[in-house]
Amino acid sequence: MSLKIYLIDHDEVYTRFRKDLVKESVAIKKHDDKTEYATIINGIHPVGIVGWQKISDGHIRYKTDYILKGFRGKGLYSRLWRFREILILEKYKVDTITAYCTRLSLPKYIKEGFVQQSVKKNGIAYVKYQNQNK
Repeated sequence: MSLKIYLIDHDEVYTRFRKDLVKESVAIKKHDDKTEYATIINGIHPVGIVGWQKISDGHIRYKTDYILKGFRGKGLYSRLWRFREILILEKYKVDTITAYCTRLSLPKYIKEGFVQQSVKKNGIAYVKYQNQNK
């Protein structure tokens, strides 16, 4: 499996992943010029994405984590997670990272030190990480 990680624009994310994202309760807007994305590509096909958005100075929100079903359990999400984390820490001075998580992504967030703050009626959890290494 030849895997590479690239930055990808919102329109391509929306076109390639919208149906799968909606099925698993991952929110995505048709137009979004604030969210940035990275994708992991198998050959020439994107098979996963992670996103992030600057909310304010010192506050980043992780968004749109998704791996296609046939590629789960192979460490791709962890590779994308690490890529995003390094990119964010190099690009921004981050105090706080927040996210809204589905049941599929929540375990990774908890493992990475995020603390669950609340859960919506639809099962989406709001999590927060406070950077102690500023």
